[in-house]
Amino acid sequence: MNGRMNGGRTDGMRDDRAPARLALPQVTLVCVDNRTPALALAAMQRCREQIDFGDAVLFTDLARVADAPAGIRLVATAIDSVPAYSEFMLRGLLPHVATPHLLVVQWDGYVLDAACWDPAWLETDYIGAPLRGEPPGRSVGNGGFSLRSRRLLQALQDPAITPEHPEDTCICHTHRARLEQVHGIRFATPAQAARFAYERVAPPGPTFGFHGLFNLHRHLAPDALHALVLSLPDSLARGLDAHDLCATLIRQGRLDTAAALLAMRRRLGMHDRRTWRLRARLAWARLRGRRPAPAR
Repeated sequence: MNGRMNGGRTDGMRDDRAPARLALPQVTLVCVDNRTPALALAAMQRCREQIDFGDAVLFTDLARVADAPAGIRLVATAIDSVPAYSEFMLRGLLPHVATPHLLVVQWDGYVLDAACWDPAWLETDYIGAPLRGEPPGRSVGNGGFSLRSRRLLQALQDPAITPEHPEDTCICHTHRARLEQVHGIRFATPAQAARFAYERVAPPGPTFGFHGLFNLHRHLAPDALHALVLSLPDSLARGLDAHDLCATLIRQGRLDTAAALLAMRRRLGMHDRRTWRLRARLAWARLRGRRPAPAR
């Protein structure tokens, strides 16, 4: 049976019980993270707050994880680079997933609203948030929060499919035609993907999940986001995702958290134009905040 919501009333009477949970026994929750396993576990737990999965697996460096919550399996992996992550996602998952589908999450993406679940998604082999700037035939989709089938994992063992980074581009662009024509892999439609999750394309309405450090300000309370930023390894502040989050925080007046991100970039020795612009914007925002209110 496809995923369904358990419980709830149909007689119009108010129900004060806890919200119904989504049962997805045919889906394994999967995360691969050797760099920030504590944050990865937190993202997995956010997913499990609303959903009962058939299985849940964190692939990680076991030396960096003291313990895992009940219901999450830990599997040792030796992944020392982003390209190695992509190769593992393409070729290494199959022996560890027994269910027909898997939900892939990363530390900066998770389930938002299980009530948005659509059982029709289980009729596809790949669905991820729409990619920005791509035509419909190439827009599905982002791999950081994605639903995949075991059929896809099997198809990716094809020797003619050469692993490359990033892994979602490898699946959805480079080898999409072969996956569809030779292996019968079914990609979700752009409309389905837009309801499934969002990343850099604004969604038309509520979504099942999301991905992206630059979106966390939408879903975490200010104190929680500040604590998360302080817990990040400096290396995660280097990229465009952290830049975009920092710029948003400055616009919103959340200057302490923006300053924490900029301090990380400073420790990395970053003196590029984008970082200098962020520093100037932060300084100007602080200056404006100190100005006395105009007399009336």
